[in-house]
Amino acid sequence: MRMQDYVKYSSEKLGENFQKRDELISGVANLFLKKKYLSITLIASGSSYNALAMIQDSLQEMTKKPVYLHTPEYVMQFGIASQKSTFIVVVSQSGSSTNIINCLQYLQKNDVFEVSLTGNLDSQMSKYSQEIFDYGPGNEYVDYVTVGVQTLVEFFLLLGCEISILDSQQKEDFYKQLQQTISYQKELMAETEKFIQNNYFALSMRNPTFFCGNGPNYGVAREGALKFQETLKRPAMYYELEEFLHGPDMQLTPNHTVFLVDDMPVSGKTRFSEVFEALKEITPNVFFITSSNNLEKDQRILKTQAVNNWFFEPYYSLPVVQLVAAKMTDELQAWATHPYFDKFDQKIAIKTDDYDEEIKNIKQKWDSDHES
Repeated sequence: MRMQDYVKYSSEKLGENFQKRDELISGVANLFLKKKYLSITLIASGSSYNALAMIQDSLQEMTKKPVYLHTPEYVMQFGIASQKSTFIVVVSQSGSSTNIINCLQYLQKNDVFEVSLTGNLDSQMSKYSQEIFDYGPGNEYVDYVTVGVQTLVEFFLLLGCEISILDSQQKEDFYKQLQQTISYQKELMAETEKFIQNNYFALSMRNPTFFCGNGPNYGVAREGALKFQETLKRPAMYYELEEFLHGPDMQLTPNHTVFLVDDMPVSGKTRFSEVFEALKEITPNVFFITSSNNLEKDQRILKTQAVNNWFFEPYYSLPVVQLVAAKMTDELQAWATHPYFDKFDQKIAIKTDDYDEEIKNIKQKWDSDHES
């Protein structure tokens, strides 16, 4: 399995998790509903952090409670405000990130209750967690996670709905909209394949790259930048749109690339579409992911289906940037790091000592599950 194969497989896993949603989220939901928490605090790193940035606003909207998002380093340095009244969730897909383990030890030492989410219940994370659950990413063994990001977004959308103030009919409507969004993923992948083919040479350029998105798509911008950095080995940055326009844009030249992730309007033009047109004056390498019907045809635009709820915006943009990164890295054979990076990597560990063995076990589990 390659990274691009996992991107395409994500829709299948999302469908499986949707069907078993009650089993998937009930443990965490029950712990949250057991006590009258005043807020929610999410702790994660890397792609997991980016996934949580995609759902932070929707979770806050559904629960009508403040939702805070921190890195492990922030928590260990500054602690957690109102730690007795906030529902703390610590996330690590691998369960082997050393900064997450250190944070769990810190919480344990300070007698702070937390709930952990992982994709590997046999990882070191389980030794330091008070309550731990599998959030359903499956046996993803490629380091550059994709399924894990998409399933984490889904988990919190499902959890948010379950613990929300929505009535039963509103919850059913929400599930129906989410199911429609999941069903659209294969069509979106096909459109992305065409987009990559039409922009093949422009996407091959080793340009410094900007990703711009607002709200849930700010998390997508973060993840897009991360994926370009770790796969294509390109300098990549992320911004909200207006923050990009307040200084970072001044460095642009024809040798820069910009990805704009729209607020997904059904009709009408947005600030994003105005910026898209203006950016053509600086660089030909500007790409636009949008659902707007009011734009002239341009191969640099990836036109998506209309978004039925802003909560689901990441599912109309995240798979696109994931597949672009994965496919272009394969095409350009860019997976290898600089030889000097190996020396650095040997001195600075970010995973537990048994991580490689765990990845091997996960791969064996995947092969066993998909023998047919």
